[in-house]
Amino acid sequence: MSGRRDGGAVAAVAGTRFLLSDESHAHPDYKQRCLDASETILTELFGLGWPGAPHRVIPNGATHRWLRGDPRGPQWIRAANRLTAPLASRIPTVVQDRAIRAQRPSQPFLGPQPPTDDGPVNLVDSGPLYAGVNVLRVADIRPAGELVKALTP
Repeated sequence: MSGRRDGGAVAAVAGTRFLLSDESHAHPDYKQRCLDASETILTELFGLGWPGAPHRVIPNGATHRWLRGDPRGPQWIRAANRLTAPLASRIPTVVQDRAIRAQRPSQPFLGPQPPTDDGPVNLVDSGPLYAGVNVLRVADIRPAGELVKALTP
C-alpha cells in the first residue's frame, strides 16, 4: 500500500454542523443561539462531575454570570467540579434529574448536560451550549442527509 488517499480527507470532525441539523435533538433555542453566535469560549464552567475537562461553548446566562475574569471559570468552581467527579456516577438518576431541572445561571454548580428538545428549558441559560469554533461559519439548519452529501465526493 502506497499510503495514497484518492478521496482527500481520511476523517472529519463535524459535530457542531450536525448539531444544527433537522434531526438533532438539541433544544430549538440552543440551535438558534448557535446560529446567532459571534464567539465561542473554552471553559471548565460546566464541569460539575467532570475531572477538569475544558469544553467549548457559546455564551449564555451562566457564562455571562461566572466568566468575568477567567474564561475557564472561577478557580473555586473548577476545584468543586474536580472534587465531585468521582461522586457523579454514584448519584441516582432521579437525583441527577432533579438537579438538572433546578440548575440556574445564578447558582455556581453547573453540570455538563446540554439543553435538548425534550429536556428542561432552563438549561438554555444554565447548561453548556457546546459548539466548536466553526459554529460561526454555520448559517442554517439542514437535513443531515444534505450535510452528509455535501461532505462526500
